[in-house]
Amino acid sequence: MHDHRPSQNEELEEILAEYRKKKKEQPEDRQPTPHTETRVVEAKTRVELPKEEHAPVEETEEIGISEDAVKNHFADSVSEEDMGLSSHFSESDGDEPPLPAEEPDLPAEEEEEEEDEEDEDELQLPLPLRILRKLWRGVAGMSFLLKAALYIVIVLIIAAYLSYYVLTIGNDVFALVKGDAEITVTLPEDATQEEVAQILYENGLIEYDWVFSIYLQYSGDGEEIAFIPGEHKLNVSMNYIQLLAALTTPVHEREVVTLTIPEGFTVDDIINLFVKNGVGTKEGFIEAINNYPYKHEFVKILDENGWDADRVYRLEGYLYPDTYDFYTDTEEYLAINKLLNNFNAKVWVDWKSTYASICEGTGYTLDDIVTLASMIEAEGKTAEDFEYISYVFHNRLNHKADYPLLESDATIQYALELAGMDRIQDASQIDKSFPSPYNTYTNEGLPPGAICNAGLDSILSAIYPSPPYDEDGDVINAFFFVSNDLGETYYAATLSGHLKNVERVRKENAALKAENEENE
Repeated sequence: MHDHRPSQNEELEEILAEYRKKKKEQPEDRQPTPHTETRVVEAKTRVELPKEEHAPVEETEEIGISEDAVKNHFADSVSEEDMGLSSHFSESDGDEPPLPAEEPDLPAEEEEEEEDEEDEDELQLPLPLRILRKLWRGVAGMSFLLKAALYIVIVLIIAAYLSYYVLTIGNDVFALVKGDAEITVTLPEDATQEEVAQILYENGLIEYDWVFSIYLQYSGDGEEIAFIPGEHKLNVSMNYIQLLAALTTPVHEREVVTLTIPEGFTVDDIINLFVKNGVGTKEGFIEAINNYPYKHEFVKILDENGWDADRVYRLEGYLYPDTYDFYTDTEEYLAINKLLNNFNAKVWVDWKSTYASICEGTGYTLDDIVTLASMIEAEGKTAEDFEYISYVFHNRLNHKADYPLLESDATIQYALELAGMDRIQDASQIDKSFPSPYNTYTNEGLPPGAICNAGLDSILSAIYPSPPYDEDGDVINAFFFVSNDLGETYYAATLSGHLKNVERVRKENAALKAENEENE
């Protein structure tokens, strides 16, 4: 696009040409008058022309425009050489016309007034907008590198801020890292979701009440959740799911029962004890004892090695006798698991570290020791007898050619119980030919499995047998023993010695019976 306006040189030439033309048109005999008038030419150059009067004018004065004034006027746009001022004015006659006066700059007071007006407008804005406006002005004046650095810093700050809130909100929802303090809160009747969220927030159970309110809205599928009014015992460690469940689920007080399982109790005895106290069912316990896949290593070994098909209860002997607390609604496998945990802590840990290496030389497995210990537990009455009875059984097992049968009355009693029959109090009345895989009068070696659940003393006695002593303090290489009704046990190395002890026991039991009858 081209600019068709005349240049400054052309403007000046037009002004001078007009001036010369008017000068020539004036009559020679007319005199200039002292009165002058000022005309504004299109080029905005002020020239003073003589005012015409009726009197004749003899001569006119040339308009005087100093060369310096012209140079100053056009210095900002065109150089002197480009303008050709020197040659132009050297050829002209008379004085050059004066340059028009430059427009004066605005006074400093007016500039200050404009700035004051801008400040007043800015003060009328809200404080955040004023701050943003100043920041924007500051940023606008920055270089590219400073702007880029500022942008990166702002992005990092925003990312850190968002990361912090994402982590804290996530921790509040899922209770990943929280304390462990119990707090009791009270909910009013018909409490709204917002009220519940506020109560939990004020009690320090949650950090963001608005997040919990959103969670409640989605949990209720748009419907108002019915909270249970009254006191609720909550814990700081609870997540949102647990808090909602605790506030909307009726409190069910679980009844606790304390059960003592004596040493020598059979599986049937233990099941009856549980069921009698309202824990589980007989069928549930039998299933848990024989089939549940417990994670204990000794149970896994038992299953891997396989157990005798004539064995009635897989875990007979492993249900460690002790005192336990159970909820009445505890499932059967969990109750049995608790007993197995105790066996693991009291027996299996030491078996792996100590007892296994001792029994390796004799060829006894853990299950063999458990079975032997159950027989010792059922036959003996004292810790001393446990060691002596263990010696008799070990002696027979080590001399199978001479004593192939263990001949334990306790095994027949167990067989009677499995058959649904009562135990026989008078051992002399026991049918030693009773048909059962557990009858050690008719079956060689150890029975198919344990006949009761022994305590630690019996288990240790099965591992460490000790020979009995006679009245003179001499060791008895015993292969026989018999006990009276008072629990006194007599040991013998020969069958003849044993028969004498049996007769002795018969008399002692008869005397005891007669004494009891007299006292009645």
